[in-house]
Amino acid sequence: MGNKTEKLVKTIFAVDNVFVRACERILDLVVLNLLFLLTCLPVLTIGIAKMSLYQVLFDLKRQKRLPVIASYLQALKRHAKQGFKLGLMELVLVGFCLLDLVLAHHHPLSGARLIQVMAIAMLILATGIFLYVYPMATRFEMSIKALFKTGFLFAGLHFPWTFLMLGIIIFLMTLLYTTSLTFLLGLSLLVVIGFSCLGYGQIIVMERIFQKYPLEGKN
Repeated sequence: MGNKTEKLVKTIFAVDNVFVRACERILDLVVLNLLFLLTCLPVLTIGIAKMSLYQVLFDLKRQKRLPVIASYLQALKRHAKQGFKLGLMELVLVGFCLLDLVLAHHHPLSGARLIQVMAIAMLILATGIFLYVYPMATRFEMSIKALFKTGFLFAGLHFPWTFLMLGIIIFLMTLLYTTSLTFLLGLSLLVVIGFSCLGYGQIIVMERIFQKYPLEGKN
């Protein structure tokens, strides 16, 4: 009995054990999530933070072990210029849509409802395109114009995946505002591991899509 228990303990805590590797990966995602949130705090750096997040997630998927903090800091430097541009464009576009929604909500004109619908549609379309733009920007040498053009095409050509990813985002946002309890629980999960976990699932989908197209990769 003692030998069986000893073998079980050695198996659980072996360096290459599945359980240990799973714990390491969860810890990596937690650290990565916190780094992402910290680098998003200035708001204007959100694009750089997103590109760095996707870069490290792609690397994590290909490698068993990765120095997450060092890799993330390197990605911040590497993607600073393009990430800032993409983030600024996203902020302007999303801000414009949200401003239209707020103004239309408080406006008495009959056409305000139509403006709200158009703003929501534009916001959903932009979100769908950016779901492809950021991962592509970390993997391929493309101009800003080419990124948006390809992102738009991918969002349409792979609509089932686009619909699924958008559906998950909308579902989680709806769940957050259901009750105070779900809001606190959801917010806690997002702060701890939510963004990196969602991003990890997203890059699995993206890699399958990218393999179908002869795009020029980054070194």
